[in-house]
Amino acid sequence: MKKDTWYYDEEGSINKKTGKPSMYKVKVTDWNIVDCDCKAREFRRYSPCKHMKGLKQRLGYLNI
Repeated sequence: MKKDTWYYDEEGSINKKTGKPSMYKVKVTDWNIVDCDCKAREFRRYSPCKHMKGLKQRLGYLNI
């Protein structure tokens, strides 16, 4: 059975040098938020980062 996977672009904190926010990709598989490519997920693999929590808060039909 093939799993449906798609990505959302999430804004991170604003860079002090450039003044632009960092962009991160949040991976969603079968209505579950699975992964994010930010630095926080490299250190804490099994806990959701703020980008994943923010996406869950805005889109209530997704699960973490």
